[in-house]
Amino acid sequence: MNLQFYCCKMPAGLIFSVSVFLFSSTFIQSNPSPIYFLDKRGDILLEGPDIPENGSVVWEWKPHSGREVQQLLTLNQDYWGSWRAEWSDHFNSYLQKKVMWDYGTLDLKIRRPTFKLAGLFILTQTEPINKTLKEYEIFGIKVESSPRQPVVGSDVTVSCSISKISDSVQLHWKQMESSQQNRRNTDQIQLKNTIHLIIKHVTVEDKEMYTCEVWGNGSIIHTRPTDFTVSSYLNLKSYQLYRPASDHSELLLICFHFYNIIYFDHAVWTWISSHLKGQEKQIASVSRFMPINVNRSRFVNRLVPTLGHFNGLDFSARIAPVLFEDAGIYSCTLGSDKYVTIKLITVKVTSDPSEGDNITLTCSVSDVIKSMRLVWINSEGKTVEEKVLKDEVPEEKSLQLIIQQSDKDRRNWTCGLFQKNIPKHLILFRKVYNDSTFKHTNIIIIGCLALLFIFMLPVVLYLRKCKISDFA
Repeated sequence: MNLQFYCCKMPAGLIFSVSVFLFSSTFIQSNPSPIYFLDKRGDILLEGPDIPENGSVVWEWKPHSGREVQQLLTLNQDYWGSWRAEWSDHFNSYLQKKVMWDYGTLDLKIRRPTFKLAGLFILTQTEPINKTLKEYEIFGIKVESSPRQPVVGSDVTVSCSISKISDSVQLHWKQMESSQQNRRNTDQIQLKNTIHLIIKHVTVEDKEMYTCEVWGNGSIIHTRPTDFTVSSYLNLKSYQLYRPASDHSELLLICFHFYNIIYFDHAVWTWISSHLKGQEKQIASVSRFMPINVNRSRFVNRLVPTLGHFNGLDFSARIAPVLFEDAGIYSCTLGSDKYVTIKLITVKVTSDPSEGDNITLTCSVSDVIKSMRLVWINSEGKTVEEKVLKDEVPEEKSLQLIIQQSDKDRRNWTCGLFQKNIPKHLILFRKVYNDSTFKHTNIIIIGCLALLFIFMLPVVLYLRKCKISDFA
């Protein structure tokens, strides 16, 4: 039978199958399945061709970090058919501890890969012809906390990152369903390939409450819990808190002695204002088994102790709502020991009309410390304005954003306060319609209802007349 005639008579699916069988060894695997790994966990095996090719082959690595392609090693086959490896001079000792060549094959094995090893690994034949044999893209996933060991009552920012983001991959922070604590005092934002979660006034239970879920094509690829530990030992501890000046904000002043073998006769909360630059003021004091005395000259009824009487161990309090002028240093003393010191930094957003229909948003911070930035972020998670703050320049404590009329479809902006690239506080501003817009909308709605009533009234009266006549 003529081969050409036979092929013409074969079904198209069978022709395709035969073609793949005959020529599959010459094709590179197209769109290889991605490999996902957790930072410093497990091993990855990158397999070479099933049948080693003659000549010379090279393993290359293109990092997700954006660095240039690096040649890892060259493999040559000797007279006896064995493969010899020549490592690149630019392949540093750190990578040699992680990337291993599987002797006698073209395979690479990566032991406990770190996040920065993520990228595209390419196996290329250089002799006798140049062609790509294998491609593997591995994606790193890591979870970090700042700080790693927060104390009770402080804030912690947990960040979940993937080495390269795509449309098919999503990151989520999820509260564990088994948790008995319903957390509401959190902020969350995704910037590029990282999703950040700010947990305010952290508790010991929070360590077990959150996990990062990495989704790809509608299913979970990996889950990774938080990696911080919470300390309940507050003696001589100090930390910073960032709070908005708003009607719904609160500041918890946590102060207690962890061990119940020592009881204190008295306790004091003091405050040094950041705005007034005055002396330290006593804002609350108590003696054991006595009612608590609160200095209401500054905080009025906003400062409330959590306990009605001092039990010798716990002298925690709550300030709500928080005002911009509440910024300063709060210190708790139990007996003669200064236990915890809290530096409160307040943030506020104000809006003012600008030229035309534009709006000027101003994000201000009460105090500036080292490596602090204010950033305006749009609803797509992109930075639109940014400023590095300077403490010695009073005008550098705020950042403005002018919302153009063309931005009317983007009504959400977030002011982020960053320290060393870690978000410490987020304030969401939602653009609302002006009063004239609402008035025009209401007039249109009322007009439509009136017209509907005018057209429907004769019909209703006719039906009612017919019903009464039938009854008669």
